[in-house]
Amino acid sequence: MKSQNAAEVEIGLKHFNSVKIGSDIAAADSMIVMSHFKGHIVAGFGGAIKNLAMGCAPAAGKKEQHFRTSPHVVEEKCVACGKCVEICPVGASALVGEVSMIEPNICISCGQCMEACPSEAIDIDWENDIPEFLECVTEYAYGAVKGKENRVGYINFLLKITPDCDCVPWSDAPIVPDIGILASTDPVALDQASYDLVNNQKGLVSSSLQFNHEAGADKFKGAWPKVDGTHQLKYGEEIGLGSREYKLVEI
Repeated sequence: MKSQNAAEVEIGLKHFNSVKIGSDIAAADSMIVMSHFKGHIVAGFGGAIKNLAMGCAPAAGKKEQHFRTSPHVVEEKCVACGKCVEICPVGASALVGEVSMIEPNICISCGQCMEACPSEAIDIDWENDIPEFLECVTEYAYGAVKGKENRVGYINFLLKITPDCDCVPWSDAPIVPDIGILASTDPVALDQASYDLVNNQKGLVSSSLQFNHEAGADKFKGAWPKVDGTHQLKYGEEIGLGSREYKLVEI
C-alpha cells in the first residue's frame, strides 16, 4: 500500500473538520473490526477505538493524529549513542555533533525512539499533548464509521495483553493472564469493558508493570504512569461514538 487511496470524511469536531479515511473503508456499507487489546506508550491502551483510527487512515491520516506527540531531545541527557537513529523508521533522527536531533517535519511520532533511548533523553509534553492526541485518535475513529454506525461489529481479543503496541518491533511479557474474546456493536462500550476486565485481574509479577499489580488497580497506569488512556473513552462518549455503559454477557 502507498496510501494513495483516501477520502475526506467530514466530521465537524473540535480538532478536525474532516479526516482522511481509506476510500474503500469510507465507501463500505458495513465492517467487522477485529482488535488486539494491549497497552500503548502514548495512548495508555489500544483497542477498538485506536484500531479504527489508525487502521482505517492512510499515512497522512496517521501523521495527522500523531502530530500532537512529536518528541524532543533533552540535550543534557543525550549520550549520542545513536539508538534513536538506528530505530527511526522514517529517518527523522540524526546525530549532530555530540547530541541527537529529531526533525519534527519528518517525525511520525511513533514513540519508538523514546523506548529505545537508554538515557531517557527523548520525551514529549505528557500533560498537554497526550489528551489532545487521544482526542484526535477518537475523532478519526468517529470518521471511520460515520454513516454506518449501526452496521459495524467489533471484536476485541484480550489475549497476550502486552504493555506495548503491536506496531513496535519488540514485545514484552503480558501484564495480566489471558481473559478471552469480547464482541459488541459499540466500540466505546467494548473498550470500556475490556479495560475493566484487564484491571480486575492480578498483574503478572514477571511483566513490565511498575506498580498496580493488585486486582482492581489500573494496569495500564502501572505500565505507563504518565498516560490516562480513559480519556479516549470519555471523549468518545462525548462526541457520540458510543457509550461507556455496558452489560457483560458471558457465553
